[in-house]
Amino acid sequence: MQRIQYALRIATAASLLVILTYATGCAPWQIGAEHDVVKNGIAFKDFRENKDGSKIGNLAKDTEIDGWPCKQGFIAFHADWKLDELQLSKDHERNGIFMPAGTWVFPDKNGNPGVCIFQRDIEIQGYLCRGSGSGKQGFMTSFYASGKLKQFFSRDPVTVNGVVCDDSLFHGISLHENGSLKQCKLNSQVDIGGVSYRSGSIICLDESGKVLE
Repeated sequence: MQRIQYALRIATAASLLVILTYATGCAPWQIGAEHDVVKNGIAFKDFRENKDGSKIGNLAKDTEIDGWPCKQGFIAFHADWKLDELQLSKDHERNGIFMPAGTWVFPDKNGNPGVCIFQRDIEIQGYLCRGSGSGKQGFMTSFYASGKLKQFFSRDPVTVNGVVCDDSLFHGISLHENGSLKQCKLNSQVDIGGVSYRSGSIICLDESGKVLE
């Protein structure tokens, strides 16, 4: 009974939040936020600091922050004001990675592109990485601290080290930092080390190309 009552309270709270969001025209995080303020030298239309010290807000205008050309609108920071999430206002290149305007970027701890969500398909280091027209809920492309491609999604089957990887919507193609295949869903049968792996299998390999159990 207690579990049922708890579930009902959660469902009621969620419903009220949805109703309030539609009624006010605000995202949930904007409710109770400060408006038209300047924080850390940055102008915000809306701003909120969370209990853990992280910050979220809507930039009042396009603003360059830590060398990133940030687009007016949603942005997020860690507690120390290092960027956590942003959208590019113009084309930008960092750590050897070209990112078109509109790209959503989640910088790593060094301030380099850790994860990007591109609005359109884009060629990165010889691979056509799948973009998305659904904003920051789209397909993610990730990178190592060195700038090397780490994981991406493809619109067509991709061959890496002689292995044909599937263009899966749910399983990305992962690479080791040296560029060799790390993990993917097979598009076709392949023989590796005298063992046959059928189409549809998920395989993981070490940097030498040996399949990991």
